[in-house]
Formats: sequence, C-alpha cells, structure tokens
Amino acid sequence: MPSYEEVTQRAGSLRAMTGLTAREFQALLPHFEQAFETYMGTRTIDGQPRTSCRYSPYTTCPLPTMADKLLFILTSVKQNPIQEIHGQLFEMSPSTANQWSHLLHRGLTQALADHDRLPARTADEVATLLAKPKTEATSPAPLFGMMGLSGRSRVRQIPRSTKNSTVARSSGTRSKTSSSSMSAVTFAA
Repeated sequence: MPSYEEVTQRAGSLRAMTGLTAREFQALLPHFEQAFETYMGTRTIDGQPRTSCRYSPYTTCPLPTMADKLLFILTSVKQNPIQEIHGQLFEMSPSTANQWSHLLHRGLTQALADHDRLPARTADEVATLLAKPKTEATSPAPLFGMMGLSGRSRVRQIPRSTKNSTVARSSGTRSKTSSSSMSAVTFAA
C-alpha cells in the first residue's frame, strides 16, 4: 500500500497521484482532519447516526494515518480509477475501497466547503467568481496549485500538410446483394 511517507520519498509521485505538491497537501491536511473527525463524531463508518460509542480508529485500519486517508481520497478524485484498481493499489477489497471512498469524500467536500474552495457547478457561480475583484490582501492562498492560471503549453505543434488529401470517397454504385436474393432460414420449434 502506498503510504504518504513512501509517496513523498519519490520525487513527483505525490503530484502525479493527487495533483498537489507536498506543501499544498500539508496545507489541506489539518482542514481535512477536522472535517473528518467532526463527521465521525456524529456518524459511523457506514453513515448511520452514532448512538453510544465515540469514534476511535481501529488497529487494523487499512488507512492508518490521516495523511494516508487524504492520499486515498485525493488519488480517487484525481485519477478516477475503478474501485477494483483503487482497492488493489491500497491493498483492500473493492467493497472496502467503495466504503472508504464514500466516507472520505464527505470529509474532503466539507473541508473544501468550510474554506469556500468547492468548484463552481453552474454558469451563475462561475460568473460570480469571475466578477469578484482580485486583491492580494483579501484572497487567501489557494489550497490547490491547479486553481491558478498556468503558462501556455510548451508542446510542439504538429505541422499540417498544405496538400489536400481525400481520406475516403463515397461510391455512387450500390451493392449487388439485395434482400430478395437472400434465402430465408426457418427454425423448427
């Protein structure tokens, strides 16, 4: 199972798996932890209301640390793997991966909502975001590096040929096979 410590040891792995740098990941972690623990204080892992026992992580948890939990859900959100593959990556069954994905997605969504970092879902929300004046003093640092504008892509453009070429030509002649020449096949009941 890729733990957070193992992933950060390999250069570029955290960014490839989650889309975040180590600094951005660490900035999001306390907010995610607070949202997750708040949710687990009132709900069970199955989403049922908590009645008597309080939440405590169990010893055989497949995601032992909060950083591992955040790595799991961010990998799921960025890569969008099927649960079979995601479960194999984190050494759990597909049903367990499904259960953890649903549980941790609630925590991630709440952490982003608490800091007004949820993505815009409608055209009106996008227009509102674009209409806001940008000032350095009032805007907090973004949690995600992908939220800022990036430079123009440096990918080499493929040169286009100036010659016209025909890929396919439709024929005006019809097929000589007609439905009347086909013999009927009957099946006995």
